[in-house]
Amino acid sequence: MRWGTIRLEDGTPSAALCQDGKVVSVVGLNAISHRSFPTELEAIITADVAGAIISEAVKSDAFLRIGIEENAVHVLAPLTKPERIVGIGLNYGAHAHDLDEKVPEEPATFLKPQASIIGPGDVIRIPRVSKRTTAEAEVALVFSRSCKDVSSDRWQQVVFGMVPVLDMTTEDILRRNPRFLTRSKGYDSFFSFGPWIATLDEFTRLDTIRVQTVVNGEIRAENQVSGMTYGLAELVEFITTGSTIGASAILSTGTPGAAPIAAGDVVEARVEGFPALLNPVEDAL
Repeated sequence: MRWGTIRLEDGTPSAALCQDGKVVSVVGLNAISHRSFPTELEAIITADVAGAIISEAVKSDAFLRIGIEENAVHVLAPLTKPERIVGIGLNYGAHAHDLDEKVPEEPATFLKPQASIIGPGDVIRIPRVSKRTTAEAEVALVFSRSCKDVSSDRWQQVVFGMVPVLDMTTEDILRRNPRFLTRSKGYDSFFSFGPWIATLDEFTRLDTIRVQTVVNGEIRAENQVSGMTYGLAELVEFITTGSTIGASAILSTGTPGAAPIAAGDVVEARVEGFPALLNPVEDAL
């Protein structure tokens, strides 16, 4: 199943399910089934009611009765208040070499603020202070529950699903001082993700998923999940060791390569098995 957030006709957001090109809002499902499921995806994940919502959608034949064509809905960022956003830097060897960096001996982590979140189609704004901003396509994991000290063989038990990401960096600012990592990653509009979070059972193999950074239709970098230095299982174990990670937290797993972007560009994260995540680029207002 795929999960996301859409804008309803009255302008309000609602969590939604997507299956076989049809979308059902949880608001609509509540109306036809006389239920009161949470309508924010963060709340659905935290309350662990996704399975119950799917069961109700099947029971009430919701996709046939109230399903909307996927290309007819306004898709928003799936989550607006994730528990946290953790990024992994230099997780593909080729990208490390792009920055003249060595592949780290342990995963290199950073945090991004909620204020950096945008969704599909929203504008990426280039800060006035930057002369070189880059975009990086990634695939991220969304956590299904609060967890700590998760061993690598149990990582799938704490993951709600996967989602495409565009992670932006003011590369010129970062090059001035590596301690400026949070600053260079944290500007408004510097974390786009969506359109859908796909549960892991949507994929027969995870290691062959291909991730591409695309600018104006041109592939600038690509690799497979198997090309990561630290795989999905290792990353979940690493960031939960000694630290409690909450339900709805996002773990963005690193990029195969970054591409410079400028006003007028359209940047994409193409992740195999998902619709492309597209965002136009403009200068700061």
